[in-house]
Amino acid sequence: MNKRYQGIVQDFSSWYFSREAFPYWVVSVLDLLLILVSMMLMYSLVYGPANLVANGYPVLYALLIDLIFYGIGIRIFHTYADVTKILAFKDLARTAAATFLGSVLCVAFRWAIDLLPFATEIPYRVFFLTFLSATAALWLWRVVAKNLFEYVRRHVREEVELLPRQEIEVNMERIGELLRDRSVMVTGAAGSIGSEMVRQIAEYHPAKLILIDHAETPMHDLMLEVRQKWNTIDATFMVSTITNAERMEQMFKKYRPDYVFHAAAYKHVPMMEDNPGVSIINNVMGTRILADLSTRYKVKKFVMISTDKAVNPTNVMGCSKRLCEIYVQSLNTYLTSNKEAHEETTQFVTTRFGNVLGSNGSVIPLFKKQIEAGGPVTVTHPDIIRFFMLIPEACKLVLEAGTMGNGGEIFVFDMGHPVKIADLAKRLIQNSGRRDVKIEYTGLRFGEKLYEEMLFKGEEEMPTDHPKIRVAKVRQYEYNSICEQFDKLMSLARTADDMEVVRMMKMIVPEFKSNNSRYEVLDRELERKKHA
Repeated sequence: MNKRYQGIVQDFSSWYFSREAFPYWVVSVLDLLLILVSMMLMYSLVYGPANLVANGYPVLYALLIDLIFYGIGIRIFHTYADVTKILAFKDLARTAAATFLGSVLCVAFRWAIDLLPFATEIPYRVFFLTFLSATAALWLWRVVAKNLFEYVRRHVREEVELLPRQEIEVNMERIGELLRDRSVMVTGAAGSIGSEMVRQIAEYHPAKLILIDHAETPMHDLMLEVRQKWNTIDATFMVSTITNAERMEQMFKKYRPDYVFHAAAYKHVPMMEDNPGVSIINNVMGTRILADLSTRYKVKKFVMISTDKAVNPTNVMGCSKRLCEIYVQSLNTYLTSNKEAHEETTQFVTTRFGNVLGSNGSVIPLFKKQIEAGGPVTVTHPDIIRFFMLIPEACKLVLEAGTMGNGGEIFVFDMGHPVKIADLAKRLIQNSGRRDVKIEYTGLRFGEKLYEEMLFKGEEEMPTDHPKIRVAKVRQYEYNSICEQFDKLMSLARTADDMEVVRMMKMIVPEFKSNNSRYEVLDRELERKKHA
């Protein structure tokens, strides 16, 4: 959708669906107007349109009197409540009961009082037909209102409203100057973050897009979207895992990307806790392959997406991302210190942020499914909190950081205050209109902690040109030593010995302390050796 018109839609939807702009009287007036139109149509059906035109005022007076009784039915059965929420059978039955009562009261009033001196007589069958047609009309507009409301909430408003702060703005023109007429590679391109980055990058007409993802169906969907919206851009869609070193080299050699945005990673904490070898091979080895190829083929800038779970990691996934950070930072330092005068080397930049609202596998899609199924909504702990961002703003900040970095930086985003997951669940339940959905606390999952951090203990932040982006000053690692340790770690990962893999991870990243996990025994073992 055109950005200008999308903004108009957002402004209108924000007003239209607010409590102030959509009170009960508005719903009641709409209901009464539909009933009035139904009565006029049914009168025309019985007597013909010509009769309605010829006796317009007397008929209208009679119908307006009858409208009072339908208003009584609406008031008694509260048909104006929750029209944009979950539409249940009881809501439709309540609407039918209101129109039925209104029709009965009209007939009773006609039977008791003669209106002929003031208004046209309306036959009883008109009220019966009005009951049928008005009920159908009220049902139809409720279904339309509910679905329109759901669409707007899902696509425009809901995620914005769930975020307890203003959306972060960035300088998109500077990003455009960087990417326009360049060759850009995006890994994990079919994921929630990757696909949004592709959309934003495509707006600036790069000369070439090289998009890589191992998920065939989402990649096909992305291909159709790009070819429809940006058919002038030369785009290549490669279904491949980033650990296929030969295939990745073919891509770098053939297309020579200027910029690489690395979003591909396994990210689910419980899954990676059970599969540490896979986490190392995909996340760490995949990053190493891409980083080395970027150096070999003279990529200008390599931007890696990391996570707040890499800070003081308590799980395998978070530690694997910390290892990725360590590798690209140490490689950047090595290249900078060993380059010849005036030689250009690849600049490696890392961006670190928290959870993304609405991304694949995040809590919002899960909570919505649970609410639609009638609950319960499962939350691991009543006090668990997380930092959140919107998908578009996360991608904008990644691109903005890419324009800032000179190599070696870890950019940290200011995401405001952390959000209680339980409060998020309550808000979604409230928005759905369901009052019968309960929250069930299931206990922390393996490797999960109550809160996430953006900096290690002792790390400092430095400001940048953007008020919401900081640079974290982190401990440096020696590249050759890291390569030796990584070689050993990769070898262990292929043996599928989980304990040995995690033990090695803890040796490289000593701040990795497992939480609620079978690997806690390794922490005790390493602590004993430390004090032996």
